[in-house]
Amino acid sequence: QEGPFGRRGRAVSALAAALAEFPGWSLSRHCAMAVARPAAKRQTLGASTDKALSGLGGKAKTSAQRIEEATVQKNQVIMSDIQCWDAEALFRQYDSERTQLLSRGSLVDLLREIGLDKKLGDSFTASARLAFDAHSADSHFLGKAEFKQLYYHISHWHPDLLPRETSLKITLMSARDLPSTDSNGKSDPFCTVVCCHVHPDGKIETKGWSKSSTKVVEKTLAPWWGEDFTDKYGYVEGDSLLLQLYDWDQGDKSELIARAILPGTEFHRPGGFHATLPMTCMVSDAPRGLVPLLSLRVVVKGLPVPAPRLQIKIHSAVGLPPIDLTGKNDCTCTFQIVGKSYSRSTTKTCFKTCDPVWNENFDGKYRYEDGDNLVFEVRTNGGKAGKNELLGRCVLTNNEFSSLGGWHGDMPLIDVARAMIPNPDTPNGRHAPKLKVSAWLQDMMPDDDEAFVMRAQGIVNAATALLSETTPLPPPALSQEE
Repeated sequence: QEGPFGRRGRAVSALAAALAEFPGWSLSRHCAMAVARPAAKRQTLGASTDKALSGLGGKAKTSAQRIEEATVQKNQVIMSDIQCWDAEALFRQYDSERTQLLSRGSLVDLLREIGLDKKLGDSFTASARLAFDAHSADSHFLGKAEFKQLYYHISHWHPDLLPRETSLKITLMSARDLPSTDSNGKSDPFCTVVCCHVHPDGKIETKGWSKSSTKVVEKTLAPWWGEDFTDKYGYVEGDSLLLQLYDWDQGDKSELIARAILPGTEFHRPGGFHATLPMTCMVSDAPRGLVPLLSLRVVVKGLPVPAPRLQIKIHSAVGLPPIDLTGKNDCTCTFQIVGKSYSRSTTKTCFKTCDPVWNENFDGKYRYEDGDNLVFEVRTNGGKAGKNELLGRCVLTNNEFSSLGGWHGDMPLIDVARAMIPNPDTPNGRHAPKLKVSAWLQDMMPDDDEAFVMRAQGIVNAATALLSETTPLPPPALSQEE
C-alpha cells in the first residue's frame, strides 16, 4: 500500500513493530535516524496529525522522531570530576593522532588496559564490537562525548574497574617569606601545581589538564591552605611538578610571585616528598636575597611505604648561653642529614628558658643512606621580624648511631654563641651547653631479650670498670636472677 511515508516508512514501522515483541530491545537514536530519514516533502495527514503537530511549532514529526520517541529512553546523568578526568585521560592516551577520534582497534586496546577482557572472558570481543557500534555515530570512529557515554556505562556496570586510581597525592600545606605585592604590604596568595616534563635543553612542557589550584588567602605573607590534590591522571614516571605562587587581584590578571620545579626523583621513591621547598622570587622589587618557602607533601600511590629506617628523638638541652635581655631564650632545635636539605625537621619552640625540653620524635623522611652523618642546631626563635641566632651546633657521625642499639646520650654543642661570656657556674667559667638526643636505625635495634641482655651487660661492664679503679678484686659473679 502507498502510504504518506512511502516504502521507507513502512519498513521502519515494521521494524518498530518487530522490536515491540522483545521488551528488552530498543532502537537507538543513531540507528533510527539512519534507517528513517525525514521525507523531502512533508505531507499533511489531516486530523490525525493534530497530535503530531503539538509542541513542534506547527511542524509535523518525522517518522524518525516518532520512532525515537516510542523506542528510545533518554536519561541525563552527571559524571563526577574524577570520572571526567579519567575518561579524558584514557581518550587522550589512545588518540595517538590527536584527531579527537578513537578507532575501533584503539577502543579494544583501551578496554583491555582497564581489565574489561578479564571480566568478560570469551565474550569480550563481541561485547567490545557491540559497544563501539552502539555509541559510534558513523560506525567508524568514536568521538570524545560518545566515549564518555560508554565510560559512564562501564563505570556503572564495573565500578571496580573505573574510575582508576590517580598516581599522585599532592598536599599543599603552607608558604612563608613571600614578597608583598599590594599597597597594604601584604599579598593575596594562592598556589598552583601542574605536571610537567623538563627537556634536556631546559624547556618546560606543561600538561595543562593536570593543573590544580588552592583557594586564595587574603592579606598575608604566610598563607596556610592544607589542601589535597591529585595529578588528574597527568603524571607518568619521569615527570616533574611545576609549583607557582600568584597574587590574586580582583578584576585583574594574577601576578606571579614565586615558582619552583620539584623533580620527579625527589618524590618518586618510597615515602615520597615531605619537606619545605625553596622557590625563586619573581617580584622585581622584592628585598634582595628573599627566598619564599613552600611546605608540601607528594606521595606516589602504589609504591611500598616501609617505616623510615632512621629514627631521631630530640630530648633536651642544658646550659645554653642567654641571648635575650631577660637572660632567657626562645629555643628550637633543628635536625638534618648532612647535605640533604629536604630531610630537615624542627622542634616546637620552648619559651624563656636556657634549659629547653622538647622530647619530640622525627625520622629521616626516607632520605637516609648508609654513611650519612647527622647535624643538630639549637637556635633562638626570633619570630617573623627577628633573626634566628645560633646557640650551638653538633654533629653525630654515622659510626656513633649506626651500630647495634644506636646512640643515646649527651653531645657537647660547638660554635656556641657568646661563648666568651663568663659563666661562673662552670669549672672553666665559660658556657658549655649540651644536647641530649637519641638516634638509631630500625634494623639495628635488638628485640626485647637482646635489649635486656645488652643493658645487663652494660651494667656489669660499668661496675667492673669502677671496681678495677678502686680495688684489685674481681667483679662479683651474678646469679641468673641478678
